Amino acid sequence: MAEFLSTRLSTDGERRPFADHGHAVLANAGGAALLYSRFEPGWRWSQDVAPIAGTERCRMHHLGYVLSGSMHIVLEDGTEADFAGGDLLDIPAGHDAWVTSDGPCEMVDFSPDATRYAVARPTDIAAPDDPAMTQVRRGYEAFNTGDVETLRSILAHDVLQHVAGHGRFAGTHKGIDAVLDYYGKLAESTQGTFRCDLIDVHGDGAGHVVAMHQMSATIDGAKRVSRGSIVFTFVGDKATDLLELHGDLPGDDAFFG
Repeated sequence: MAEFLSTRLSTDGERRPFADHGHAVLANAGGAALLYSRFEPGWRWSQDVAPIAGTERCRMHHLGYVLSGSMHIVLEDGTEADFAGGDLLDIPAGHDAWVTSDGPCEMVDFSPDATRYAVARPTDIAAPDDPAMTQVRRGYEAFNTGDVETLRSILAHDVLQHVAGHGRFAGTHKGIDAVLDYYGKLAESTQGTFRCDLIDVHGDGAGHVVAMHQMSATIDGAKRVSRGSIVFTFVGDKATDLLELHGDLPGDDAFFG
């Protein structure tokens, strides 16, 4: 029998104070988890959360919405951006950030990483990502930026990518050149709008990885956003097998034709 699940953020959430200048509150209800953060003026991640997290930069991947105020973000490669109330955001791991508004910056975060934000991680255990998971993250970034050289460094020469359904790209693409050609056709058919943005990565430490993502593309003015995943098999540092899964396979087939 179906059931309703609910949690009140203000009374049932787990409060996580920063070293100074604010706090976060995490609450969950069934499959939903939400992190609310209040960053007071003067807050900076490297000063107010780094002492708790124990890392030089924030290693969380944020998917969220800015309720009020504003913040400046700087990535490890020097890329900078500003976010303000009303912005929906996707912030990669590896960044510093600070409040730029005169009042508090309030934000909600619904990323899988939000459950690990502003808490200490034991120093005697490894990082969450195993080597194969790290390769998958590199692969998604390379795919979205058209970095073919990096993709070639990750995919085995005899890699197989299995595309489900009955659409124009369905079937098994065999070999690295065939797989890269498939990626190129995805871009061509969507006038360069196709993206596959990573949501979460799970691994078993033995070369098997499941990556959950959100696909977005536009064809002839019609936009589609849908969810899916890829099951990866790695041998050493090379991906040898990729199996695509879809949240709405008939819908994706109809979109791509």
